[in-house]
Amino acid sequence: MIFFKKLNNYEKSIFISTLFIIVFTSLNTGNLNFGNYSFLLVFVILSGMYFLAYRAINLISFSPVYFSSVFVLIYIQSTVYSSIPIYIFSLFVLILFLSILFLFKKTLAKSLISLLSFVIISYIFFSEDQLEIKESIKLFENPEGSLNFSYYTYSTGKDKYREEYKNPDFISYNLDASKILEPKWNQSKIKWRERYWGFSKENLPLNGRLWIPEGDQKFPIISIIHGNHSMQEHSDDGYNYLGEYLSKHGYIFNSLDQNFLNGSWTGDFRGKEMTTRAWHFLENLSYLKKLNSDSSSTLFNKIDFDNIIVMGHSRGGEAVNIATKFNELKTYPDNGNVLLDYNFSIKGIVTLAPTDYRYFRNYDLKNINYLSIQGSMDSDEDSFFGIRQANRIDNENSSYSDFNILVEGANHSQFNTSWGQHDFGFPGKLLVNNSNILPGWLQRKVLKKYVFSFLEYTLNGNPNSLEILKKSKNYTTQENISKKIISRSKVGGSKVLFDFEGDELSFNKNAKLEFSDISKIKLEKLKFRGGKNQQNSALKINVSDSSEFIIDILDETRVYYYNFLSFDVSNDQDTAKLEISFIDKNSKVIGSKKLKLFNTKIDLNNLKFNYLTEERFKKRNDINFSTYYVDLQNKDFKSILFKFNKGKYYLDNFSLNF
Repeated sequence: MIFFKKLNNYEKSIFISTLFIIVFTSLNTGNLNFGNYSFLLVFVILSGMYFLAYRAINLISFSPVYFSSVFVLIYIQSTVYSSIPIYIFSLFVLILFLSILFLFKKTLAKSLISLLSFVIISYIFFSEDQLEIKESIKLFENPEGSLNFSYYTYSTGKDKYREEYKNPDFISYNLDASKILEPKWNQSKIKWRERYWGFSKENLPLNGRLWIPEGDQKFPIISIIHGNHSMQEHSDDGYNYLGEYLSKHGYIFNSLDQNFLNGSWTGDFRGKEMTTRAWHFLENLSYLKKLNSDSSSTLFNKIDFDNIIVMGHSRGGEAVNIATKFNELKTYPDNGNVLLDYNFSIKGIVTLAPTDYRYFRNYDLKNINYLSIQGSMDSDEDSFFGIRQANRIDNENSSYSDFNILVEGANHSQFNTSWGQHDFGFPGKLLVNNSNILPGWLQRKVLKKYVFSFLEYTLNGNPNSLEILKKSKNYTTQENISKKIISRSKVGGSKVLFDFEGDELSFNKNAKLEFSDISKIKLEKLKFRGGKNQQNSALKINVSDSSEFIIDILDETRVYYYNFLSFDVSNDQDTAKLEISFIDKNSKVIGSKKLKLFNTKIDLNNLKFNYLTEERFKKRNDINFSTYYVDLQNKDFKSILFKFNKGKYYLDNFSLNF
């Protein structure tokens, strides 16, 4: 107190401001994960820095409070608050300082103005309110299942932190990942990781959760891998709501624990663990297959291993794509001493906000159903990377399809109930525009709708589910506010007329394009916001009122064998329309179809200021496509005439579909 009384009003104000920042910062560093009391350690470190700076500067300066405060605040901004622009941090500290100073000076008017400014700025940056939406929205109502289910866990029984894995229903075993995990990764971090978990990379456990429907028959299995999150904030229980819901509908649900491969305050593996995630996942299926074959197990003959769906969130989404490829291989491609040889009957892949750039091998997949779901308000991943894997799937067989669903307003974390509502930790979360984010309950409701529809289509051939997956839609969240769900898909086997992936814009062995009165015709390689390659090209056109183009089919294709014409359009007008005419070999129009085109533009206001969004993501819009299907009704045509109304469009993937 004697120290404080000796200070003048300016020194008292900056001292209290600095102390406030130190305390506030300490209380919000739970993401560093030293433990439950990590805030005390941070407080001691920052306070100690202040004290040492004060003592050192006191020897050479008449005003150590100023210098030590500035020193500590600069350190805090450059470390903990590095994701916050320095001018925003400085403005916050300045207003806090002035508010306290005017209180000490007893200048009431200035003090009230400063305090009001402080409250307004604090409200802007600390508000976590998300969109208010009536829970009565009917569009995403899901049928309730009628089956009862049993819940089980399995582990090695040696987990240090989780009761469900200390006393599991089934005892599993460890895996030696030393030939998968590269030895040159930061060993100090691995050693710390080993001290925390109590095992090394030679002893990765098989831990997981199972929801098993009650009944005498076998049930298909859906197995999910979580993504990268703080390893101390366990992620595998974040999909319990899916397990409970899907098991009531006759699906076994399995959530796999890979928290020990996640990041921590010391850093993470920076994506170099992706193959380990994939391999560990396949080994998990091998373990479940052993339980299923064990006549003494309560799971004996419960799992239908002819019908497997693999599912992953974030890095887990990329991992299940990799695992699907590894499932076909005999040998691990990065170490020939590791044999694979799994050959599971994987019928479909579901990815939630997946990555697609962590592993340097971008695999092509073939003849498999695929669903990827992405939120437009995802602030963790730059964009819809699930589309890249969809572009690398070749479904020659008419039994397979892929669907890419963009949910306006959904973010990255709320598909997992354990991750909270924020995509960023403190302090980056202060910049996120929460008011534009759908509440978690609705995001999970949407997810259940589309995952269930995908399962019903993939495993049961349900045509109603197919229509749900194919259709883009607007829906109302509250008065005068609507949101979009944009679906891009490829259904069944097809004959590609134009996908614009080569260098030739208007001619290939199947068809040619003819243009009339179109001012701009350009083949464009597309990029996501953030700058990463979409691995997709499209045709960009500027259309006037009299513009048209024609697809002439060149080969001897018997078009009446096909059921639908499909194509993708990116359009940013609410009034856009398209008229399609089919022309026979005698140049006679034999049918036409008028379509109202879906506006696929979504303004991405992820951060509280648009310029911050543009600074973080490079741009505020992606090129989004909606897919259209036109019934051919057994027409025998040679050409297709397209007439768009005035505007700018991207076009892609003109195909004839079975």
